[in-house]
Amino acid sequence: MGNVTRHGPLALRLARGDQRTAGDAPSVADEVSADRGKLAELVGCLFHRDAGVRMRASDALERVARGNAAWLDPYVEHLLTDAVAIEQVEVRWHLAQIMPRLTLDDDQRRRAAVLLADWFENSTSRIVQTSALQAVVDLAERDPELRGTAAEMLGRAMRSGVPSLADRARRILKPFEVDEATLTAALVREQSGLTLSVLPDRLAVAQLPPGSGLPAWLDWSDPLVGATRSGDELSILCPEDRVPADVKAERGWRAFKVEGTLDFSLFGILARIAVPLAQAHVPIFAISTYNTDYVLVRADDLDKAADVLALTCTVKQ
Repeated sequence: MGNVTRHGPLALRLARGDQRTAGDAPSVADEVSADRGKLAELVGCLFHRDAGVRMRASDALERVARGNAAWLDPYVEHLLTDAVAIEQVEVRWHLAQIMPRLTLDDDQRRRAAVLLADWFENSTSRIVQTSALQAVVDLAERDPELRGTAAEMLGRAMRSGVPSLADRARRILKPFEVDEATLTAALVREQSGLTLSVLPDRLAVAQLPPGSGLPAWLDWSDPLVGATRSGDELSILCPEDRVPADVKAERGWRAFKVEGTLDFSLFGILARIAVPLAQAHVPIFAISTYNTDYVLVRADDLDKAADVLALTCTVKQ
């Protein structure tokens, strides 16, 4: 951690004014940006006993981070542990704006996202909530593993009934490449929740000529079997080990089953599964039966998909 100084000329300048004014924050930010050696003093001002100094110090630090984010690298752990413990609203919303600009390793990025999600969930300040939402979305741009978390937060913000949260969510939907209706449908939870189970078999989708009859190697007693004929082909879905080696097939799939019987009037069930997986760049193959839906993912993506879906569903493996 870089050395910090909690008292000095910058603190005196930041003490001017009250908590409703920016005081000298802009000029202090300019001064520090021109002299990196003063950064430690500015970081130290975050912990000043005066709330006005803390507020304006966080404002100035966020301004410095806009153009010189790498300067904060020596202070990353200090910010993620000590600074985030400051409960002052004004400090937290500026820290939320700073976090996506920091150079974070994977662990630090996940820790930051967990912290921001907590602020989004529990803060009484709308500014802190909207800043935390934006920050998680920005972090997810660098880390696809966080896109499910960001998508869930966006959906909750749009359904919150809070105009400031809903408006911010709509403004930042574009990076997620889904429209509001799709995302809302994808993330709405039924009161009973959505439960998925993972089928045990590795599956394959085989392609046969359109005039073929059902192959002798197909066993209808297997847990999941499907046959679809079109004018171009006969497609067979079945356990991978049933398909002969010389048959053209896409092998290595695993299936999530939506538990229970789905009413035909329900909408958005597949979207609730498909959209978060799409955001996490997990390819899928979906099929529906009379009673329910199945979503297939590559076997290598199974654990990643389960982690993404666990954010919005109950997943039983």
